[in-house]
Order: sequence, then C-alpha cells, then structure tokens
Amino acid sequence: MNFVKIVEEIRTIRDFKKSPVDQKLIDEIIDFGKNTRSIVPDAEISIKFIENGSKLYKELYGKAGYYGQMIEAPHYIAISSKLYPNYLENSGYIMEAMRLKAWDLGLGTAWLDVEEEETLKDALDMKEEVITAFIAIGEPYKGLFKKDLSPKSTRMGITDMVYHKTWGEEADIEFLDERGITNLFYYAKLAPSWGNIQPWRFIVDDGKIYLAMEKEESKKIDAGIMMLYLDQASHAEGIIGKWIFEKSEKLNEKYNIPDEYEIVAYYSV
Repeated sequence: MNFVKIVEEIRTIRDFKKSPVDQKLIDEIIDFGKNTRSIVPDAEISIKFIENGSKLYKELYGKAGYYGQMIEAPHYIAISSKLYPNYLENSGYIMEAMRLKAWDLGLGTAWLDVEEEETLKDALDMKEEVITAFIAIGEPYKGLFKKDLSPKSTRMGITDMVYHKTWGEEADIEFLDERGITNLFYYAKLAPSWGNIQPWRFIVDDGKIYLAMEKEESKKIDAGIMMLYLDQASHAEGIIGKWIFEKSEKLNEKYNIPDEYEIVAYYSV
C-alpha cells in the first residue's frame, strides 16, 4: 500500500452504490486492521462488519451520521474496545488504517458519529462493549449526474501548525528541512478530522515531535488518526520513529501550551 499516493487521493464518500462489496475485499480490509500494529501495547479491540447496511441505515437514521445526516451504504464497520488508557486514540489509528486500505482497494468510506450508542450496540448485539469507531463502506457512486456537493475543506499550512520549542514560535521550513522532517508534516496536514477543524499542533524539540490536541474527549479519535499519518509519513521518508504517550502539566507548562490544548504524546525521530 503506497501511503503517500493514497493520502493525496483519498476523500470522504457520501454516495455509495447499493450493490454489496466482494467479501474478499472486506476480509482483506478487516485482516489489515487486525494486523495493524497498535499504538497501545497489548490493546484489545474487536472489528465488526455489518453486511446488511440497508437494515442498519434504517435503524440509525436520525441517531448517527455526519453532522446529523446518516449516510446510506451497503455495509458498515465498527470497532469496539476494552477500556484502557488511550483506547480511543488506538481505535482511531486502526480504523483510519482500514480506511486507507479500503481506498487502495477501490472502495470508499466515511467516518460516522453515533449520537445514541445504545441503539447501535443493540443493533450489533455488542451490549458489553464500548463502540469507539464507526464508518460506512462501499463502492463510490460515480453516476453521470451525481456531483460531490460536500464543502471543500481548507487546511492549515505546515508553519501554522508546527512550532519550535515553544507554543507560538513558528518552525520555519528551512529549520524543518535541515532535520529532514518537512514531508512528515506535509502529509500529516492531510489527515482528516471531525469537521476538518484540525484540532492539533506540533512542537519540535530535541529529536521529539510533541502532539498537542484540543482537550475535548471527542478529539481523541482525531488524535489517533493524526498519529497514524505522522507514523506512516515518517516510514515513507525512511525514518523509523515511535509514538510514546506522555501527558503532564509540567510538559504543558514547559511548552507554554494554552488551556484549551494539552500534550498527549510525542514521536521520537
């Protein structure tokens, strides 16, 4: 799977063909998710494929979707998880890896929010688990008269989101080039987030890239997605780094992090 090529092409799909997807492709995607290295050691997750998308769509209409609009698809995939530190970030990391694999196989996906989790848990018979990630999946509809009417997202530039040693101190491109990490942030800025608000910033300091996120619980899935993109971009550049979760008030004070953000992890390069 060519990460660089895929992240420059992938987009959210909201119109799907009604025809079912070849089960071999679904199995390949789910196996890919199961074999994706977790960012949390010994993490326990379950991946559930929902074959009858039409039935689930009717059950979740008005109770899940994107900005309240349920997306109709032939299938859906859900991740459920045990409760452990950083379980949401881990679920975001793995689900986004499956989304990239799906695109590589010619399929489209869309992240979905669940406003009434109990309804989904009942529908999937997963009452004892916590559902952490949920997507629609299928073949993109490419009809002659269909157009993608979703708003085009605008994204921050690298220097808007990367700081040097302290919050607000811009890390210019020359500084990043000298360290061979400019492309890490070029591809990282392509990572999706809920509403494409990019709730992250980075601080580069002494061989570490600190990830600062907005504090809301809902942003933890976005953090996991970003961690995947930076990880894969690093590997594409021949840099083998590793994510380490680290959160403390001392770190926030050291780097002058504003109250609405917090450092959640760092990536060693």
